[in-house]
Amino acid sequence: MFSGLLGKYRAVVISIAMFIILDAGVLVLNFYISSQLAEDASNVNLAGRQRMLSQKTAKALLDYQDLEVNGSKASADASLEELRKAVALFDSTLNAFAKGGDIKGASGEQLFLKPVSTPASRTAVDKSMAIWQPLKQDFDALFASEVGSEKHQRLLRKLVGEERSFNLSLLTLMNDLTVDLEGVARQKSETLRMIQAGAITLAVLNFLLILFHFIGQLRRSDAETEQARNETAEILRTVREGLLLLDRDMIIGSQYSGSISDIFGQQEFAGMSFRTLLKSLVVESDMKTAEEYIKLLLNGSVKENLVVSLNPLSDIEVSLPDRSGGYQVKHLSFRFNRAIDAGQIRHILVTVLDITELVALRAELERASQNSGMQISALKELLHVDKEALVIFLRESESSLAAINDILKERTTGAHDYHDKIRSAFRIMHRIKGDASGLNLPQIVQAAHGFEEQLRALEGVEKLRGGDFLPLTLALNEFFRLIGDMKDILDAFSSPVANLREAAKRPGPAQLDVAMLERLASRIAVEQDKEVKLVIDAPAFDLIPTGQRKVVQDCIVQLVRNSVVHGIEPRDERVLYGKEGAGEIRISMQQDNGQIRVSVRDDGRGISIDKVRERAVQRGMYSQDDIDSMQPTRIISLIFEPGFSTADKADEHSGRGVGMDMVKAAIQQLNGRIRVANRPSRYCEISFVIPGEADAYPVAEAV
Repeated sequence: MFSGLLGKYRAVVISIAMFIILDAGVLVLNFYISSQLAEDASNVNLAGRQRMLSQKTAKALLDYQDLEVNGSKASADASLEELRKAVALFDSTLNAFAKGGDIKGASGEQLFLKPVSTPASRTAVDKSMAIWQPLKQDFDALFASEVGSEKHQRLLRKLVGEERSFNLSLLTLMNDLTVDLEGVARQKSETLRMIQAGAITLAVLNFLLILFHFIGQLRRSDAETEQARNETAEILRTVREGLLLLDRDMIIGSQYSGSISDIFGQQEFAGMSFRTLLKSLVVESDMKTAEEYIKLLLNGSVKENLVVSLNPLSDIEVSLPDRSGGYQVKHLSFRFNRAIDAGQIRHILVTVLDITELVALRAELERASQNSGMQISALKELLHVDKEALVIFLRESESSLAAINDILKERTTGAHDYHDKIRSAFRIMHRIKGDASGLNLPQIVQAAHGFEEQLRALEGVEKLRGGDFLPLTLALNEFFRLIGDMKDILDAFSSPVANLREAAKRPGPAQLDVAMLERLASRIAVEQDKEVKLVIDAPAFDLIPTGQRKVVQDCIVQLVRNSVVHGIEPRDERVLYGKEGAGEIRISMQQDNGQIRVSVRDDGRGISIDKVRERAVQRGMYSQDDIDSMQPTRIISLIFEPGFSTADKADEHSGRGVGMDMVKAAIQQLNGRIRVANRPSRYCEISFVIPGEADAYPVAEAV
């Protein structure tokens, strides 16, 4: 390998080696000379300080002589101390220049000073030592003598005379030392600059050698590389499959086919983690399984053909953003293959296929094979339903589904808006389920129940995002298809279609659908293992405005459902309380002072205030302290709040806390008011009044 490398790139390797050696040599010399320059700079500073100290010593001596005669004792002592320090510092520094040694630097730090070595510096130091040593002896004698004594005065006069004689000589010699040391430092700087200039010149020559020697070879190599790159890019741009490479860290390589952008949307994929690419497409469990599968492929001891069947991403359904800003559902198939080079697994080749059309065709074939059976089942369900009521139901259901679709498409600004969406969709879907249950259409009931399950799951998500609502759009499309299939079946076997369609244009029912209410109550009672009978007295239904009749009937449906599920007890329990085995639900509708009063009363267990308290705390709606401070009327009003239910578990008929919330919203829409009369274990009556002209203020009162 190395012989081949040297054979092909010998000149380049040699040139680079020369450059490295040259650079290393220059760096070493630069470091050495720089350290010498720093040392010389320190020497120059110290020589300059000696020049200053020679003058400072003379000045301090003269000041002391004057203060000794004319000044105070304190001033004279301070001047003597200053003289002592100047003499000591000058002496130690001069000795260090002569013999080397530790001295105190300009900032007070300890420095080691080497003896001077140049002839000029040596001469200046030697002459200075010859002058200074006698002076130093006299200074020592002065400092040792008693201040004010005759000896002290005599030595002081002697030193003043000597300083006047030799001060200029010492200054000149210290100046010569400083100038010589500066010259040494300047010479070393010039040497460093010459070395650097020479190194730069050699480096430029070396670069020109590499540039001109290999420019032709590089051009030819670049041309070949560019041609190969263009061919590869053309292949990647043209191939219909999405192709990309993963390294051992599952990072996408820089080269991938153009179909990858077509499949996943326009973005930069190079350097992206495979997990990041799929994090919004697959659930965490599938992602972990896919990572384990890729690790198996990277393990050379595992045979590739034995683990192909373990691929968890062979067929997945995803929702991807489209160019219009929306989302589209696609079916993708991921295939993984090893990319082997020199017997080693270098990468994993990922092939992504858009199999949406294939899956759609397969689903269409399955739907076609099952359609006949489904239509027969649906036909059996529709045979017993009043055709006019069914057409009206299908029309209103389509309108309700369209309303839910509009709600889901509304732009939101925060988590609160998302939860408002859920509550609004809940009310509409619960009404559809109630109407379908009244008409005994189990397919519609099951579809609505499944949609409510998805809404309930979203309610538990703390930080909702727009993408969380994507499964709802799929379920809504299926619901639309189910309604459309039922309309097609109805058209297929109904001869007086024109009459039915004409009925569908009517804004609301002409009379209260008593038969539907009886069927609804009877069916729910059977499922709940209860017995129930309906007593209906609704002469005032005709007085309700036509556009409001459907809303009123929907409220009655929900209240009847609520009475059967929550109010009426099982037969054994009723007998235990001395009641008849069959529970009674009485629906009345009367005109009262220009208003319509609608009431639904059952002779069941009534509303348990304690149970309402308990559930409100369990569901986190209120704290225990808040509940304890509420009046009974306020506690009963909690049954109308969104999400509240006393049912132990959710099923087709209860447990979601939507029904009574829907009733309250509907009565508010009609500018009505609600009243609750309740006696535990005896009865519960929920009534509402639709006033001629009154504000809406929903109230719950316990009587």
